Amino acid sequence: MGVRRSLANAQAEVHVMKIGSITLPSFSTPAKVGVVAALVLALSASGGFSALLFGASGGASAPIEKGDTGGVPTSTPGDGAITGDRIDVVRNGSFSLEVADVEASLTKLTGVVKSQGGYVSGSYRYTDASTPYLTVTFRVPSASFDAAVLALRAEGTVLSEQISTYEVTMQLVDLEARLRNLRASETALLDLMTQATTVSDVLAVQTQLTAVRSDIESYDAQRAALADQVAMTTISVTISPIGSSIGSATNGFDFGKEVSLAIANLISVGRTVIVAAINLVIVVLPIALIGAIAGGLLGRTITPLFALLRRLMGVGVATKRTVRRR
Repeated sequence: MGVRRSLANAQAEVHVMKIGSITLPSFSTPAKVGVVAALVLALSASGGFSALLFGASGGASAPIEKGDTGGVPTSTPGDGAITGDRIDVVRNGSFSLEVADVEASLTKLTGVVKSQGGYVSGSYRYTDASTPYLTVTFRVPSASFDAAVLALRAEGTVLSEQISTYEVTMQLVDLEARLRNLRASETALLDLMTQATTVSDVLAVQTQLTAVRSDIESYDAQRAALADQVAMTTISVTISPIGSSIGSATNGFDFGKEVSLAIANLISVGRTVIVAAINLVIVVLPIALIGAIAGGLLGRTITPLFALLRRLMGVGVATKRTVRRR
């Protein structure tokens, strides 16, 4: 009987609102407050609106294949001395040029790089539909990087250009500090070796000395590699003949594949809508209904208390007024 009364009281909080020939439920104010509170709690517990509608699967994403390349910070030359104004940076460049003659441009650029103390570290040549392409990698001294970039820009039409700079001062300072400490430990261990009198002492010192020397070799190799990248910048250049950019733009275009990708995107979007609708019906609506029932019950409980409080306050005010009149 108590449950039936509660349900009846809750149902009484739902009024009927007619719009033309359509009949819609209209909730009382306490029921609306309960709906809002229930939805807010559900959003907080689920981690947000997206998680509440889409669940653990999340929104479906279109099949896009893209790649990014990132630079790896490297380091600076030095013999271990640290100066207050020291700044060590690594600079890299990537260019795509369109030129009149691929071979002539390669010869000219190679000569410019060699005249500045650089060299060719690698190259890759291929032909696409009788159009020659060439990718070459230059190593240029850091002091000549700007001059090499200017020569590249002047050689042909720049289709793309990317220059990155990374400061690695702290990395090299850290490596050099580690090396100084390890070499000091090596010197101390060598002194202990001369003072060792037993075989066990000699073996113990030798074990530590081997570990310290291994660390020295590892850190010194890292420092040298970083110092080389700071001293010699890397510039990658792709050279193609004039007019090849149109062919490159349409190269690899497959109409059937594009249609398939579009259909896959449509299915993905439809799946997202369906998942949202299912979660709306199964998750959101029951939560809203429970909030409406709870809000209605709470409103029916609190409303008489407020009414009683108002009456008491009204009686008090009336009493005061009567006393004042007397």
